[in-house]
Amino acid sequence: MSAVARRYARALFALAKESATLEPAARELERTAAVAKDPTIGPVLSSPLLAPARRRDLVQRIAGELRLSDLLTRFVTLLADHQRLAELPGIHDYFQQLLDVELGRARITIRSARPLDRQQEADLVAAFSQLTSKQIVPNLVVDPELLGGVVVEAAGKVYDGSVRTQFHRLARQLAGAAL
Repeated sequence: MSAVARRYARALFALAKESATLEPAARELERTAAVAKDPTIGPVLSSPLLAPARRRDLVQRIAGELRLSDLLTRFVTLLADHQRLAELPGIHDYFQQLLDVELGRARITIRSARPLDRQQEADLVAAFSQLTSKQIVPNLVVDPELLGGVVVEAAGKVYDGSVRTQFHRLARQLAGAAL
């Protein structure tokens, strides 16, 4: 994520916080970033060949279609005027990080070989909530390459409780004992 994306995200965050619209702004920004990532629309929005007036008109039409608030409409129009629409995905990502810090949340990714039942998910969320002292927002991913167990990514750390990793540890121990 670029320094430009972080700067715009911080500015939008400050404005949304001031107007007490942090979470609605985050949802609108997510939808807008999804449009900017779209392979058919994104390149057009960020094309230097598109006339500034046409880019502005296009962005305002998109804002109308997405039913964006006045704040987000003005924000994406500003990005269009400064040819920064390609930064929208990074702006969204950093805005979300700022919002999570503000609300005391932590996002974790839980990978498992097959879908977890509700109790397993609740137990993992509770454990990581206690570990981080934050409200946990889980992202569940089924990874058939895992033989069993789970791998959790939280706060830049990986907690690997997968069967594959346990087998590798056992193999290293056995190989070490054989020497």
